Amino acid sequence: MVTTARRFVGEVIERRDTILASALAIALFIIGAGYAVHSVWLGVALAHPMPFGDQLVFVRDYFKYLDGTYAWSDLLSQHNEHRIVTTRIVLFADAMLFRMRGLLPIGVTYASLGAIALLGARLVARPGLDRLAASGLALGLLWSTSQWLNFIWQFEIQFTLAHLFVLVCLVALWRASRSGSRAWLVLAIVADGLAVASLGSGVLLFAPILLLGLWLRAGRVTAILAAFHVVFVGLYFTGYHWPVQSSSYVFDPGTIFRTAVEFVGTAAGKHEFFVGLGGIVLLAVLVVHTSWLVIARKPVDEACCVFVAMAVFSAVEALVVGYTRGSWGIGPRYATPSVLFWAALLAALWRMTQQSKLRLVVLAMTVGMLIVMNAPAFEASWREQNEFLSRVTQDARRDTFDPMMIQRLYEHPWTAQVLARLRALELGPFAPGR
Repeated sequence: MVTTARRFVGEVIERRDTILASALAIALFIIGAGYAVHSVWLGVALAHPMPFGDQLVFVRDYFKYLDGTYAWSDLLSQHNEHRIVTTRIVLFADAMLFRMRGLLPIGVTYASLGAIALLGARLVARPGLDRLAASGLALGLLWSTSQWLNFIWQFEIQFTLAHLFVLVCLVALWRASRSGSRAWLVLAIVADGLAVASLGSGVLLFAPILLLGLWLRAGRVTAILAAFHVVFVGLYFTGYHWPVQSSSYVFDPGTIFRTAVEFVGTAAGKHEFFVGLGGIVLLAVLVVHTSWLVIARKPVDEACCVFVAMAVFSAVEALVVGYTRGSWGIGPRYATPSVLFWAALLAALWRMTQQSKLRLVVLAMTVGMLIVMNAPAFEASWREQNEFLSRVTQDARRDTFDPMMIQRLYEHPWTAQVLARLRALELGPFAPGR
């Protein structure tokens, strides 16, 4: 009788725990998905076809294409320090197919970040409600409004594409090392090449590739991928020239470190320094702990290794930005790599604490970062930028150009001329139906 009663109580407690876990998973999905849906709604409502900043350089390239003076080899040409082949392809597609209305690049940005989120959720959680919760939280993070500038600035699709290809490369390297499949190795090589062709940061993929290869003890596959990466980097620097702004690079350890910390914490807004510092400390602990497990030949979570390698990529990227942009400071356009750093870091922590009570701490950190990265201030900045672009468009339609507004749009003397030709060709904000 006593045994039966104990069994009954145990079943009741187990059923209660299951119900609570299911309810929590559903609640987390709703919270994350709610933030994600709100971001997409803002992305559509506040999308604006008026090009600004470096995107106006591409507009001039498109004019050269219309004039018959643009060679397709120019897709490989430098933009500042970068080769941005994939960005140019997307922007050309938008210009040719949709008269530069700007929705295609923004759609590709959201789709790419969504792909990263769902791939990450697949790696971090088991099928079922756990994966549902992980998908909601990942989408809420990766579509967070902290990236407001990159959701209205079509040119900044380069950050998203580069990091998508980096993640695919690392996952494919992992799969290739375990399955021996040539298909996975080919995918890793292709993704590596696309990452290098998407942004200068792709060159930095060498460090995460070697680190992940050492952790997985995948010497042969890693050596092949590293060899191809060296070839891609060699092609990248063929005919390379240092841009004018290279004269302002700052080799000051303090400035580099401070800028790198702010880079990592960009998505946290006004809390960027302390959040970034905490992120770098946590990443250092994860790298040391994972390396120790491998050296001691103890069991290591391989998916966790992939996420740590992904976070290492963003950290190396932050150090390089600290060197090249330390004299200028960090702006909101760096929110995308910051978000991806934190998503990878939190995913690694989640995998590492599977059998620990610390998992509740990781969950609290994730929800906290979700709230911080979707703070109302980001939406306010997003709306202000949309209003500014609308005012510039109205002035351009009346053929009146406020010098201060043109300066903010892009600090070059030919900016007004580009807007005038856009209007004459009925492209971008002047396309029919706008």
